[in-house]
Amino acid sequence: MTRRNEDFDEFSDPDNPRILNYDDVVQAANSIKPYIIQTPCMAAHTQRELGIYIHYKLDFLQHSGCFKERGALYALQKLPADKKKIGVVIAATGNEAVGLCYHTKKMNIPTTVVVPVTLPLSKIHRINTLGGKTVLHGSTFAEALKQARVLARERGLTYINVRDHPDALAGFGTVALELLDQAPFADAILVPIGTGALAAAVATVIKQKKPSCLVYGVESENIGLLTKSLDNGEPVCNPQTAVGSLAGNALSVNVIGVNAFANARPLLDKVLLVKEDWIARAMLHLSEREKFIVEGTAACTLAAVLGGLVPELKQKNVVCILTGGNIDSLMLNRSLQRGLAAEGRLVKFRVGVYNRQGAKSDLMNLIASGGFNVITHFIDNYWTEGDTYRAEMKIVVESKNLEHSLQLKRIIERAYPESAIFESEPFNDKRTCPCYVKKSK
Repeated sequence: MTRRNEDFDEFSDPDNPRILNYDDVVQAANSIKPYIIQTPCMAAHTQRELGIYIHYKLDFLQHSGCFKERGALYALQKLPADKKKIGVVIAATGNEAVGLCYHTKKMNIPTTVVVPVTLPLSKIHRINTLGGKTVLHGSTFAEALKQARVLARERGLTYINVRDHPDALAGFGTVALELLDQAPFADAILVPIGTGALAAAVATVIKQKKPSCLVYGVESENIGLLTKSLDNGEPVCNPQTAVGSLAGNALSVNVIGVNAFANARPLLDKVLLVKEDWIARAMLHLSEREKFIVEGTAACTLAAVLGGLVPELKQKNVVCILTGGNIDSLMLNRSLQRGLAAEGRLVKFRVGVYNRQGAKSDLMNLIASGGFNVITHFIDNYWTEGDTYRAEMKIVVESKNLEHSLQLKRIIERAYPESAIFESEPFNDKRTCPCYVKKSK
């Protein structure tokens, strides 16, 4: 058997991509409806502030915390009974595995999940808790995928590509069916892109039932695989893409699905690229203003709005699909902190103080007097230049907003005109804050 035949997936064949039909999605909806949550679609609290009438489709409220269980469940339901008895195997980076295992446990289907060694321990634990047997292999999804195909051949297991299987795409499309019932007034729908499957499925349904409604795909600028694929005219692979992204693990994929590309290419109105900083800011916004904890992929849609990428949608009714909330706690903390920094609410600076009694407390009191919160500080007594009796304090401070941070910069530079250096954007573009002109001696 050649390598080509060994790795061949008849359900994701580059020479014969499967085109999703609206009727396929309706059939999937009828089949999975008793077992999934019809998640709400609710108005944002900040519509007036953003100038766009945003609604959020909250599919991170599914049993598994992600929309992917819709497709995983339908693919399982379509399996013959004998294959269910033997078991299934998948390669995953988290969400598809959790969604699949949630339902294989209820259906008593033995499940093996091959994951990269870089997958957060919290997701591995979740998969094991749901009855899945995890096999750690490789550092990327591509390497995990190869091992999953090997196990399928050796053990007679059924390999399911939850990211691109035609039945999975049909299940994903049920999000759009619900959305049309809940928000028939929608002028545009923003869909996050990982492998492109959800965007393809949503576009299939929307363009059938409401062709005037715009469907935009949104992906991380650091990944941008659908954009590259559209430019190339076919799905492109990036085998070097590591599993892990600053804003969320599910963003890191190495290939656009064959079926997803074939369906998305003629139907999507636009594909947008968002910067990681805006994704982090969107996660922060959703956490603080809407009380939603979502992963980076889900936040991409709002990031496009916050980043000013959709000016044509001003005063329009826009639905942002929030796809998943299964984010590792450490990654969540890192993303929120980066969001604060990107908004200018975390400020990092260093200042020289003399090693005399009260000098350090004077600096802390000065910071506190402006209503700022010191997050961390470090005193460097050794690696300093010039005066031996001078120490350098490195400080990270939290402020209310960007204007408050600029006030801090003015206060510190007035008090320490010779040694204050602000290291974090957007405060490090000039030596001295433009609001304060240092007096010449």
